[in-house]
Amino acid sequence: MFPGQGDFGLTALLRTLPRTGSLAHAVAEVFEEADVVAPEFDVPPIGPRLAGSSPLSVGALAADPPGTVQLALFGVSLAVHRALEADGCRAQRLLAVSFGEIPALTAAGCCSTADGARLACRLGQLLTGHGGGMTLLGAGSSTAARLLAEAGPGARTVVVACVNHSRETVVSGPLDGLSVVEHSATARGIPARRLRLPFMSHHPALTREAGAFAAFARRLRLAPPRRPVYSVVSGRFHHADSDLPGALSACLTRPFDLPAVLGAGLMDASLIVEAGTGSTLTNSVRRIDPRQEALAPIADGRWPTGPPALLPSPYSGPSPTAPDGGAPHPRPDRDGGAGAHMSAGPSADDRAQAIDVLTRLSGLLPPRRATELGQLLADHRAGHEALRTDTRAHRRLTRLAASLPPAAEVVADPDLLAALSEATALADPSLYQTFLSHYVLCVGSLVLLGGEAADRGGALAHARTKGSFMVTEIGDAGSHLEIRTEARFDPVHRVFTLHTPDHRAAKFSSVAAFGLPQQAVVCARLLTGSQDGGVFSFLVDITGADGRPAPGVSVSDPIPVDALPLPYGLVRFHGARVPYDRWLADGAVIDPTGVLHDPRSSPDARLRRTLSCGQGLWATLPSAMAALSGRSAAMAWRFNAGRRSHGRLAPGRPLLEYRTQQHAVVGALAAAYSLRRTARASLAVWAGLRAARTADGPDTAMTFSPWAAVDRSLALYKAHSTRTAAEVIDSLQHRCGVSGLFDHNRLPGYLGFARAFDNAGGDNTLILLDAGRALAEEAGEQARSGPPPAGPGGLPTDPTDPAWWPAVVTALQDRLAADLAAASSARAGAGHRDLELWNPLLEDALELGDVQARRLAAEAAAGGDGTDGPGRPVPQAADLAALDGLRQARRLAGPLLATGVLAPATVRNLPAAMDALCDRLRLALPDIVAALDPGAGIARTPLDEPDPATALPTAALPTAHGAATDADDRTWSTS
Repeated sequence: MFPGQGDFGLTALLRTLPRTGSLAHAVAEVFEEADVVAPEFDVPPIGPRLAGSSPLSVGALAADPPGTVQLALFGVSLAVHRALEADGCRAQRLLAVSFGEIPALTAAGCCSTADGARLACRLGQLLTGHGGGMTLLGAGSSTAARLLAEAGPGARTVVVACVNHSRETVVSGPLDGLSVVEHSATARGIPARRLRLPFMSHHPALTREAGAFAAFARRLRLAPPRRPVYSVVSGRFHHADSDLPGALSACLTRPFDLPAVLGAGLMDASLIVEAGTGSTLTNSVRRIDPRQEALAPIADGRWPTGPPALLPSPYSGPSPTAPDGGAPHPRPDRDGGAGAHMSAGPSADDRAQAIDVLTRLSGLLPPRRATELGQLLADHRAGHEALRTDTRAHRRLTRLAASLPPAAEVVADPDLLAALSEATALADPSLYQTFLSHYVLCVGSLVLLGGEAADRGGALAHARTKGSFMVTEIGDAGSHLEIRTEARFDPVHRVFTLHTPDHRAAKFSSVAAFGLPQQAVVCARLLTGSQDGGVFSFLVDITGADGRPAPGVSVSDPIPVDALPLPYGLVRFHGARVPYDRWLADGAVIDPTGVLHDPRSSPDARLRRTLSCGQGLWATLPSAMAALSGRSAAMAWRFNAGRRSHGRLAPGRPLLEYRTQQHAVVGALAAAYSLRRTARASLAVWAGLRAARTADGPDTAMTFSPWAAVDRSLALYKAHSTRTAAEVIDSLQHRCGVSGLFDHNRLPGYLGFARAFDNAGGDNTLILLDAGRALAEEAGEQARSGPPPAGPGGLPTDPTDPAWWPAVVTALQDRLAADLAAASSARAGAGHRDLELWNPLLEDALELGDVQARRLAAEAAAGGDGTDGPGRPVPQAADLAALDGLRQARRLAGPLLATGVLAPATVRNLPAAMDALCDRLRLALPDIVAALDPGAGIARTPLDEPDPATALPTAALPTAHGAATDADDRTWSTS
């Protein structure tokens, strides 16, 4: 742990240096590197004075120019860290508190020691220039907040800055305000002590200084951390794409609550060591969690040597329940049987790097909230009500929202949004659909289109009102190119009225559960006078507070959908009034004469913009599909690894020795890895669009649907992920026999979910048709302006090489694009237009779009760094990528042969290549399964158990509290 500035002294350090050689060496080494920058800030060097014969104090350093104390604290913290690691106490992760972010990020390799020293000195200058101070109160956060509220007007400028534990809070502000607070605290018997800091921090008045510090940090070269760094101020781990300058500057203005965030940063730590000279931080840890072993080596006078004894990983412990009563942890992988039980892959410690989604959420949310979320998701099966009054998914969404930041903040955090998509889909696909509609599409539209103010009172932000997104009209449910719901503008009263012109234009959405307040973002065609303004979004009350339909709104009885058992229904509008400020205008205005002025260039451009909220869906849905595929593959492998053959060829032999079973089950693991990489690629594309502050994509023609025009690559990632997940889960369901059909083993629900998104979220067929048509047109333009694409002569020759499939599928795409371009050009030359031109070519366009999607996924898988995307290693990732490529090559054998990309002999040898890869992967399968299974903590099934037959009756009959009954005594009827 790297502490802040409130507990820095030199006496204990100077006492420790002579008797701890590693520390003395580290101090000399660090300050030799750090003191180089001291003249840049008119600061005297620190190292020579620490090594001098006269005792040095922080008070003496404080008399020097601003930045001197900060340089000393930075160097000492970094030196303590280096010395601990030199003596064998190597940190698994680093926890940074306020100023401690600077030495922590330096220790993690984000910057050089010299640049870390520059950050420390500059921070000291900025803080000292503002003035103010900080006071330690002997009271908890609620008492401190009440004290500030009751201290009178003089304390208005003082804020709670840091909560150390339940009886210690630091407040920050101007000196006169602190004096008022200290006097008030003393009168109430609350201890108050002014800290020895000539400035305030963690105060909103430091916005200007924070901006200057961020600008300074951006001039330095800050690289992604090479080991985990947890920021107490932000309450999360820094990632490869974290804005480190922004995170550093946030420490000036944002408070922190140590008890609220500590658990996520120190999860499963065996020993916590403070890399500073004091013990305030260590004492806070001890008070927050008395079971946790914590050490302040300088202040305690006890220097650790050698690595600490490691506690069991949450992935290898015997208990399914966390010691803190939180969400259950995954149980250990069981022996996989004769065909899979040996592991030549990573050790058990490496296996602990599995990508369990609850662990990921604990790094993105405060630990208490992450625990609450895990408990909620693990309890997903309780109760089933009649569909007409089935509000449980939204009730659970409301409880989920209580553990999350406001919805707009969730939408703005792609990693959190993706992790929540995975977690809710794994726990219950219906809950995911509710989460998706509310957060990604409804609130996402408000954020995208500048309509956050329309959420009066924050009912949507905190899910007190159920939010939906209404685009689909039942009569023409696939394309969305001709939305017919009308929003007519009344220029006198400046309101809109919604109308459904006929029954075919009724909206289809999950709004047929009565009894709860509901709102929806409704896509409708704006009509003002004789002007058709194109399709805009409007925030509309679907029901009142009593849960009954709002005036002008009719909702049908539920329409059952087995794939996603939610209360779907039809909605019709007949004069429903929508206030002007509920129009998500996105920069458009209607002037006093009733004329619309839209910055978008055309109705198609407006439609693209309105539907660009789909980018959030397409960017995060692949994460959910990868999670379902990984969970399904892990269950199927565990189940099949314990099965024996009864066939006459090899009675009693492990079932996974059969090549067909290997290709299906191990191939599913390979597909899950590929989908994980595809999910990260889609998030990266979305991040790029957001960074560029554009959501429009290229000006692509809308032929079959608007989706490829909104963003082709994201739409293709969505199409590929959903179709691949459905294909994989369908195959695994078959490979698990009758057990694959049981609802409690989840495969039927996961399969229905994946299949539903073949149409939902943008019809995959239409996406692929538009993508194929657009690519063919681009190939035609290229052919007219340059030489034809090179042939496949340079393809790799080894099908087990992970680079083989990306090269092959790229060659196939180019050949199909050239062929389709030539065919469409010939038909156009013969006078054919529009449907007459494309109708005979639609199958070819669909095939080309599919191949294009597979190429994007292949590049994501083969271009990976051997991790799942967020940085957790996956054993033998290259072999997994190669095996997934061979799976796809066999499926595309026809086009590969027809176009001449592959020779017949190569296609005949594909099964043998798959056999070779399965053999290479066999010994590492337990570790691969552990690394790719994201959800045993919230979605464990009988297929995961050593004896699924015994576990099944237990799982099938929950008690009233959700706990399983005894399989032998309570789930059987006997005479």
